[in-house]
Amino acid sequence: MGEERFVYRKKEERYRRMNRFNLITVFVALMIVLAYLWLKLLSGNINRVTVLANTAVIAFSVIVNFALYARNKAGTRLRLVIAIEIGFEFLMLAAQTDAKFIDITLIGILAVAVPYYDKKFCSRLAVVYAALYAMEGAIRAVKGILVLEVDSVCMTVICYSIFFILARVGSISQQFSDHAQGAIEEQNGRQEAMLTDIISISKTVKEESDKSTGLVSELVDSTQTVARSMQEISAAANTTAENISEQSIMTQSIQESIEETRSRSSQMVDIARESNISIQENMQIMENLKLHSAQIAATNEQVTDSMGKLQNRTKAVGEIAGMILDISGQTNLLALNASIESARAGEAGRGFAVVADQIRQLSEQTKASTEDITRIVNELNENASEVVHSVKTSVGATENQNEMIRTAADSFGKLDQNISELINDIQEIDYRIGNLSESNNKIVENIAHLSATTEQVTASAEQASQLSERNMESAEQTREALSLIRDTTESMEQYIA
Repeated sequence: MGEERFVYRKKEERYRRMNRFNLITVFVALMIVLAYLWLKLLSGNINRVTVLANTAVIAFSVIVNFALYARNKAGTRLRLVIAIEIGFEFLMLAAQTDAKFIDITLIGILAVAVPYYDKKFCSRLAVVYAALYAMEGAIRAVKGILVLEVDSVCMTVICYSIFFILARVGSISQQFSDHAQGAIEEQNGRQEAMLTDIISISKTVKEESDKSTGLVSELVDSTQTVARSMQEISAAANTTAENISEQSIMTQSIQESIEETRSRSSQMVDIARESNISIQENMQIMENLKLHSAQIAATNEQVTDSMGKLQNRTKAVGEIAGMILDISGQTNLLALNASIESARAGEAGRGFAVVADQIRQLSEQTKASTEDITRIVNELNENASEVVHSVKTSVGATENQNEMIRTAADSFGKLDQNISELINDIQEIDYRIGNLSESNNKIVENIAHLSATTEQVTASAEQASQLSERNMESAEQTREALSLIRDTTESMEQYIA
C-alpha cells in the first residue's frame, strides 16, 4: 500500500511522469504554433515557404519527441531535446513573424522544467531562454518590428523577471525536495534501525518465551507428579495413622497382659514360698516320718495340688508370653512399615523415621524380654514337672517309708532346691515383666508422639498438595502469557525489511 501511494518518491517515476506531461504540453504548444502559421498563410500574411519549413521542423520535432519517450520514458534527454526544439522554433518565429504569444511558450517550457527538481538544468535553461529572448528583441529591432513603448518595455522586464523567478523557484524547489527527501530518508533510516532492533528483540523474546514455555511445561508435569506423590503420601500417612491407632489398642492389650502376668507371677511366688515352707516342715519331721506317715501323705497331696496349680500358672504365663511375642513381631513389622513411609515422605518424615526406629528398638527389646520369659517359663515348667515327679515319688515312698526314708529325705532336699530355683526364676520373671512394662509404657509414649508426627506429615502433605495445585494453575497462566508473547513476536516478523 505504501509503495502504491508514494511512487513518486523515486526519481525514475518522477521523470516518467514529467516527461509524459512535458511531451503533451510541447505537443499542444507546437500544434498551436502550427495552427497559427497556417491561419496566417490562409490570410496571406506570411510566406508559404516559411509555413512549410516550420511545419517540417514541428513534425520532425514531434516524431523525435515521441521516439525518445517510447525508448526511455524516464530518460533525461527528452527534456533537453524539447528545450532545444522550443528555443529553435522560438527564433524561427521571432525572425519570420511578429507573434507575441511565443514569449509565453518560453515561459511555459521553463515552468515545466521546475518539477524536474534539477537546479543546474533549470538555471541554465533560464539563462539560455533569457538570451534567446534578447536575440528576439534584437532581431525585431533590426527588422523594425520592435517598438519601444511602455507596454513592450514592461513586457520585457516582466519576462526577464519571470525567467529569474522560475530559475530561483527551480533552485528552491530542488532544495525543498532534497531536504524533504533527506529528512524522509533519515527518518526511514531511524525507523529501519528501530524496527531492526525491535525485530531482534522480538526474536530474542520469542526464543526465550519458547524456552520458558518448555520450562513451564516441565514445571506443570513436575507439579502434577509432586501433587500425585503428595496424595500418595497423604494416603499412606492416613493408613499409617490407622495402623498406629490399632497398634495403640494392641499396646494397651499388652499392658493389660503384663499386669495380669505380674499378678500371676506374684501368686506363683506366694505359692512357691508356701511350698518351700511345707518342704521345710516336712524335712523337720522326717525323723518322725514313721509316726506321721498319714500327715506326710496329706502334705504330699497338698504339694501335688500346689505343683499342679503352679504348672497351670506357668502354662498361662507361657501363653501370655507367646501372645506378647506375637504382638512384638507385629509391632516390629509396623515400625518397619512406618520407616518405609517416612522415607517416602522425605524431609517432612525425618522425625517420623526416628520415632519409628525407636519403636522398632523397643519392639526388639520386648521380643528379647519375652523370649527370656518364655525360656524361664519353660524352665519353670521343667522344674514344676520335676517337683511333681518328686512329689509322686515321695507319695510312692510313703508306702514303703520305713525302707525309703533316705530316698524321701533326698527327694525333699532336691525338692527344696527346686523350689528355691523356682522362687529365683519367678523373681527373675517379675523383674523382666517390670522391664517389659516400662518398655511398653515407652512404646505407648512413642506411639502417641508418632501419631502426632503422622498428623503433621498428613497436614504437610495436604498443604503441599494444595500448593502444587496452585503452582500448576500459576504455571498454566504463565504458559498462556508466554504463548501470547510468542504470537505477538511472530506477528512482528512481517515488518522485517
